[in-house]
Amino acid sequence: MLLFWERGYEAASMADLSAAMGLNPPSIYAAFGNKQALFERCAAHYAQSVAAYAPRALDEEATAAQALHRYVLEAIEAFSAKERPKGCLLVSGATNCGKGSLGAQDLLAGYRLASEAMIADRIRQGVEEGDMPASTEPDLLAKYVAVLIQGLAAQARDGATAGDLHSVAELALGGALTHPVNNC
Repeated sequence: MLLFWERGYEAASMADLSAAMGLNPPSIYAAFGNKQALFERCAAHYAQSVAAYAPRALDEEATAAQALHRYVLEAIEAFSAKERPKGCLLVSGATNCGKGSLGAQDLLAGYRLASEAMIADRIRQGVEEGDMPASTEPDLLAKYVAVLIQGLAAQARDGATAGDLHSVAELALGGALTHPVNNC
């Protein structure tokens, strides 16, 4: 997982994966089938471990605004952790891939879309419960938060500090959560 996260799907060669896993390529193929299947398992593990903050934040906070704020702040911590590659595997793990890697690209796009849908559902819940204005457009606000998350991941990968990312997040969330996007 760390090798795919650090180098990306295409740049992580079978020789690199073999060395990182301590297995010879035939053993990797026997265990996983192919590189794509191994990548799918790594992405699933990432989603269930490193990115597990996302559903927790959205489920555990009392209001949608609190949930989104926590989601973004915990994402920054995950993207900036010193002991792991910077950024987000689900954002950068299959960028700049050729046609032979469409499966990896589609897989990660699916994770990102599912995350956006999860955010929109939490915003809808906030509207229904009255802690978000009735005029809020959940899908558009969810897209805004998803774009923010993906941008923060790219910035972390490029070396932005957690402090810098927190400042950007506070600026971005301040207006979005106090004046949610609507059709005005």
